[in-house]
Amino acid sequence: MKTFALIAVLCLAPSAFAQTQIDFLQAGRDYTNFFYTGKADEIWMNLSPQMKRLFGEPNGILGMRLQINGEYGDETDVIDEHVVLEGEFILYQRKTMFQKNLAPLMVQWSFDRDGHVVGFFIRPIPVEESQFVNYKDNATLRLPFKGNWVVLAGGRTQEENHHVRTVDQHFADDITAIRHGRIFSGDGTRIEQYYCFGRPILSPGAGTVVSVTDGIPDHPMHATFDSPAAGNFVVIDHGHSEYSFLAHLKLGSIKVKVGDRVQPGQKIGRCGNSGDSTVPHVHVHLQNTPVIFKGEGLPMQFHDYLANKKFVSDGEPVQGQIIRNKHRD
Repeated sequence: MKTFALIAVLCLAPSAFAQTQIDFLQAGRDYTNFFYTGKADEIWMNLSPQMKRLFGEPNGILGMRLQINGEYGDETDVIDEHVVLEGEFILYQRKTMFQKNLAPLMVQWSFDRDGHVVGFFIRPIPVEESQFVNYKDNATLRLPFKGNWVVLAGGRTQEENHHVRTVDQHFADDITAIRHGRIFSGDGTRIEQYYCFGRPILSPGAGTVVSVTDGIPDHPMHATFDSPAAGNFVVIDHGHSEYSFLAHLKLGSIKVKVGDRVQPGQKIGRCGNSGDSTVPHVHVHLQNTPVIFKGEGLPMQFHDYLANKKFVSDGEPVQGQIIRNKHRD
């Protein structure tokens, strides 16, 4: 099936270049689908000699597919796709989300002028420094819970916060409840043993609910998940292009709907273990669009809270800190 045996006109007529982009956009889509569905022979027949030596045989493509699937799961959402020119080659690039990965990945097929595949990879996208490092929130935000909670991931370095590698969740926090130095009772093998599980999650500020997802089960400890990474979540519009996301909420616990006006401290749901959650916790972040995985993260600055028993009038929680609202609740 020589779907992509075409000659690319890369210069002169703009209309010819536009048609080349359309042709190779479809080529990239088709080859990606072949890869996902295990149609190795369809890919093999149009590989360059160098690529055939790299894979050895069609089964080598299937082996790569198994490896990608095991590490990242299935593709869940295409964020962007386009065709670019790089020297003599035409690149199909697809920014996309996968089931087991919070950050987007890049799918890239490289073609020569005859349409043969000369390169292919699926890998994380390097993230540049955020343009919002000095951003100050317009919204007045509070911690979205009561009592003592510990920051599992938070801060601005990759060592303390794995979210830094993402664009939309660059400043996100993962937080779970803590009592007497422990985050669970017993042996911690059941989600119900975690002190945060079922605890109320509150609106961090005044705003309007613009998105709600519910109906996703809370998966048991150490179990693989086959649901969207954010699980059950709520998005609140605080104005000034500031949208808060509260994720991994408990199945059936969400008490608000799209269009509701909410106030700071108002209950919106309960903490759960839905989506890509290794232990029960709440994930919270601020970004400049209302669409999950599509936008840029903003620093989320909370007001009037205690961090390791020290008062913070305006700050961002950091991994390892035990935090709570200033007024005991």
